[in-house]
Order: sequence, then structure tokens, then C-alpha cells
Amino acid sequence: MTSDEEFFRLPAGGQVVRVNALRGSDELLLAEATTCDTILAMKLAERLTCDVHGARLDWGALPVTDLDAFIIFLRRRIIGNLIRADVACQAKDCGQRIDVVFRLDKFIDYHAPSFQSKSCRGWTVELDHEPGWLRLAPLEESADAPAKTISFRLPTPVDQIAVNGRPDAEAELARRCLEPLNAPLKSRRKAEAVMEAMAPCLSCDVTAVCPECETTMMLCFEARRFCLSELCDRALSIYADVDVLARAYHWSESKILSLPRSRRAAYVNLAMQARSN
Repeated sequence: MTSDEEFFRLPAGGQVVRVNALRGSDELLLAEATTCDTILAMKLAERLTCDVHGARLDWGALPVTDLDAFIIFLRRRIIGNLIRADVACQAKDCGQRIDVVFRLDKFIDYHAPSFQSKSCRGWTVELDHEPGWLRLAPLEESADAPAKTISFRLPTPVDQIAVNGRPDAEAELARRCLEPLNAPLKSRRKAEAVMEAMAPCLSCDVTAVCPECETTMMLCFEARRFCLSELCDRALSIYADVDVLARAYHWSESKILSLPRSRRAAYVNLAMQARSN
């Protein structure tokens, strides 16, 4: 491992991945992105990671939670751990600006997968016959509320892309991730609860209280989109960095873009110091 590499454990899948340093070419991908969507997150993850043996990862087949957690990890690594934003109070005749501040490590800890959660009580979870699929079965059945065995797999980024924008997105996601679809409602609801426990959604509400009128608001925090947007904004500095280094050292754009971000920043600092002297 080099000093520019780190390791990250995927929270839902449990796999340890190697994370390489962000390079100028990766920042160019972010700077020129038109939308902060699932496809961009997957492209970035695929460029920066591999397994511990050096093999590429199929991020499209991993749980959505793992992709979201990786983007949060990347944001913490490059920008920092603290989320700071401000919103306007939604109360009538107020409009006071509210600071929203919280730590991403605390956010991740709060939404950590729970493999022994109360959602599984009274049920068994076992490997199913197909890779990636699990079988959920009740330990006992009651006559008044019968439950049946149901199979499920955790939603992936490919699933998310497939259902995005569809009016029946929820039903289509269930069709892709639950079998059989005609399972009793009790079994389906239990499977959905277990899936949420194993791979929690990292898009959720956060609470904000107005200091002026004390109104409490629930704000939707889409973790991946928010962090990816910040990374895209930060990446816009790549153009100025290329300009500074090309003028100072006469390096080609491709050479500058191949540098790890930290090393490029050191050269830019030296070049700026020389320019000011």
C-alpha cells in the first residue's frame, strides 16, 4: 500500500476495498458532470477502488447503501467530516436563516446496518439458491396471520437506475428484489424491514429548529447527492491548477491530471509562492 491509499469497509456488504488517491482526471470527471446522479457516483467509485487483491469492483451489483457510504467516505476524506448548511425557516412571516450542522461520522454510525435487529425476531434469514439472494422464513406461523417464506436481495445501483423516474418505481423495485410477489403482506412487510436493517437508506430527514420562532422543521438530506454535489464544486479548482502548473513548469495537461490531488496541491503552492516573490 502507498501513502495515497486507504482501506474502507463497505457497511452493508462487509467487503474491504482499497481506495486510491483522487487524481486530476477524477476531478475533471466531477467538474464536468452535468448531474450528481447514480451513474456519476458509480463511475467515480469504479475509478477509485479495487478489492484487496487489486481486482475491479462491480459497483452496480453492490447494495445502494455501500455506494452512498463510499461517497460519504470520500467527502470526509477530501472536504472534511462536518456538514454545514443553512436553510430558510418555513414558518409563515419568519424566513430566518437556520444553520444546520452535524458530523458525518455520527450520521454513518446512527445509520449503521444491524444484522441482529429486532426486525429479524421470530424469523430466520438464510442464503437462498441464487447468489445475492436471501430467504426469510418465520420460525412459527399463527392461524390468524399466516406468514410464508419469502426471498429477497438488497437493492443495487442498477436497480435504482432502472426504476428512476417511473410512476410505479416502488412496485418495480419490489418486483426486482422480492420473490414471490404474491407473498402474504406480513411476509413482504417483514422482508422490507429486514432489508432496511441490513442496508439502511442514507437519504433521510434531519431536524432543524428555528432560533427566531422555534419552529421545528424536517429537512430531507440526500447524503449521496449532497456530498457528490460538494465534491463537484470542489473539483472546479482543477482548471486553475492546470493553468498554474502549465505556466510554471510547462507540463502537459495529461501529466498534470495524472498527479494525485495532494501532490498537485503542493506543486501549485510552490508555483504560487514563486510567482509572488
